[in-house]
Amino acid sequence: MLDPKDNPKSWENYFKDILRRHYGPSNIKDIPDSYGGDFGIECYSFSGHAFQCYLPEQYSDKEKLTKAQKNKIRQDILKLTTKNRESFIKLFEGMKISRWILATPEYLDSEIALYTSAKSIKVRKLGLPYISDDFQIIVQTEKDYKSEVKSLHHDLYQLSLDFNQVDAEKADAWISHNLIFLEKMDIKLPKVTPSEKVAQMKSFLVQKYLEFQNLLDHLRTEWPELHTKIIASINHRTSYLESRFLTDTAKQPQEVIKNELDKLKSDIAAEIPTLKKADLELITYGVIADWLIRCPLDF
Repeated sequence: MLDPKDNPKSWENYFKDILRRHYGPSNIKDIPDSYGGDFGIECYSFSGHAFQCYLPEQYSDKEKLTKAQKNKIRQDILKLTTKNRESFIKLFEGMKISRWILATPEYLDSEIALYTSAKSIKVRKLGLPYISDDFQIIVQTEKDYKSEVKSLHHDLYQLSLDFNQVDAEKADAWISHNLIFLEKMDIKLPKVTPSEKVAQMKSFLVQKYLEFQNLLDHLRTEWPELHTKIIASINHRTSYLESRFLTDTAKQPQEVIKNELDKLKSDIAAEIPTLKKADLELITYGVIADWLIRCPLDF
């Protein structure tokens, strides 16, 4: 699986893939590095949109990120309007560029909007033959292309799911406030776990259960189609699990649960091949915990 934010070239290729899906592959012109080295744009659409991809070294510190993005815009707009002016006159002959777009994973400061607006006015005043009268500099992220990103992730890229993590301390605190809710787990866990490991396993499973709930909340909001597929797979496998305990009393609970979980992982992996292995494992542990907490399994 690919991580589009692994390095600048990966980010560039990833965003170009998004744009090909948005505009259509025959409506995007790539500018390879061999064309002119650091040219100031990396591709453009025949509708007049030029793109420069930019992966900052970090994008958690707002002040540093904004400074780096402003510097990048300033440097590349100078290439667009001055340093590579003659090359662009030839490249864009008969065309007008109406948008120059910095494609970056994140931007955090409204100051960027003020900066790009002022910069756009200066570019329009230069009277360049390939710049339109309504030229604007803007910043975009993958969030501006949600449908393209979803289809692209499904086909080529690994899903990057951003949800709240839960540490062991939080899990233990949650346990202490939910003793009644966990009564079924307390009854069933000793039957599938050695007695000396019950407390440790309970803490671990509750931690995964809470992270699993956070993951489901994230999917419900940001990826509703994936949420629906995962819930359907879980419900399907849960119904089989309940019937197994009713009809196949000879097998040990551990064996039955393991078999159904293996099938669940296989079902979800087939439905969502771009799901990270770690997220698939989390779903598995979350479902185990949910079965032990809620599911009326008779063992």
